[in-house]
Amino acid sequence: MKYCQLFLLFILLLFKSQTIQAQEEVYDKPAEIVDTIEDSNTKRDNSSKTRQQKDDALTALEKKKEILNRLRIGGNFGLQFGNYTYINISPTVGYMVVKKRLELGAGPIFIYQRYRYYFSYSSYALSFFVYGADVYARGFLYKGLYLEARYDPVNKPSYYNLDKRIWVQHLLLGAGYAAPIGKIGVFNISLSYNVLDNDESIYQGTFSDKIPLIINMGFGFGVGGK
Repeated sequence: MKYCQLFLLFILLLFKSQTIQAQEEVYDKPAEIVDTIEDSNTKRDNSSKTRQQKDDALTALEKKKEILNRLRIGGNFGLQFGNYTYINISPTVGYMVVKKRLELGAGPIFIYQRYRYYFSYSSYALSFFVYGADVYARGFLYKGLYLEARYDPVNKPSYYNLDKRIWVQHLLLGAGYAAPIGKIGVFNISLSYNVLDNDESIYQGTFSDKIPLIINMGFGFGVGGK
């Protein structure tokens, strides 16, 4: 009888042990599944963050390149030496506000002029500086064809009193063509009419002193390239 009781007790203990072990296996496996799911979600989140970071970096790079592509560096430059010396250094910086359609820009105007006169056995020289600003708007119609408006206020000696410096306003309206040079350069040539023409104007008519039509030439370069 005693052995039967011990046997039943052993069977009972064995049954409980198997039950506990089965319960541990049941509970362990879901934990492993949960860990696997969490690891998968973490990897997916990290992958999404990495992809988003790459997209953000690419977007920032594209925006920077787009800004550089819209910038235009150019201006008007001229040199002449002899009895009449003329040096014009007038750089400009423009920006395509509307891509391939509208460019706005500005820059300083620096002009040095020197006249040499000969009278009998003597010579006389007259020199002076002209400075001011050049503000322009250029609207492109078709390919390189454009309409242009330029406002140029300049400070210069009066032609009637060289000891007196005055401000002279210029408003030039006209049209032109931008001819491509290589991949990033253009050669600009335009024909403009000086609406505010007067005797103190620094722009003289190219074809006639009585008709203030002016041919202007300059260069421009894109910063970002193509």
